[in-house]
Amino acid sequence: MSNVIDTQTGEIIDEVNSGHFRNGTDDTVKVAIDVKPGETVRPYKARKFSKSAEFTMVFHGSTRELVRKRSLSDDEKSLLFSLLIYLDYDQYAKDESAFFFNVNRIAELMGWSRARAGRVLESLCSPNKKLLGYTTVGKAKYYMMNPNFIYRGDTSGLQSAIRMFEQSALDDE
Repeated sequence: MSNVIDTQTGEIIDEVNSGHFRNGTDDTVKVAIDVKPGETVRPYKARKFSKSAEFTMVFHGSTRELVRKRSLSDDEKSLLFSLLIYLDYDQYAKDESAFFFNVNRIAELMGWSRARAGRVLESLCSPNKKLLGYTTVGKAKYYMMNPNFIYRGDTSGLQSAIRMFEQSALDDE
């Protein structure tokens, strides 16, 4: 810290060097800060990640081989991408009214026939892909994402989501 005299006012100013001010240019800019006697100028602290932020994780390593081998059809990619915004914290696809997606709801979402939606869903649930799983209630199947590939939620719940997905696969065998 050093003292500087303001040439316009003649005021003696304490100059503080800090790397925490950002001005968005490459030019040096002097800033004046009003500091009361006894106050301290604190360095900038970045905000911590807010747990209220909504996010979905797509696991790079798990999906890389599917892309490299061109294992996914255009319909499968479209459906997976479209379902991302409907993914709930329990890994099931649900709409805004918490209605679980079945083949009829997915056909409606995608603008496809029920048969086309069914083919794409079965392909994504197939043992060689396992990107989707489902739970059967009566005759209806309700679809969930495989959390090993795409996961919504805090990482602390990832292992329980994986167990739940694997259990649903065992229940429907």
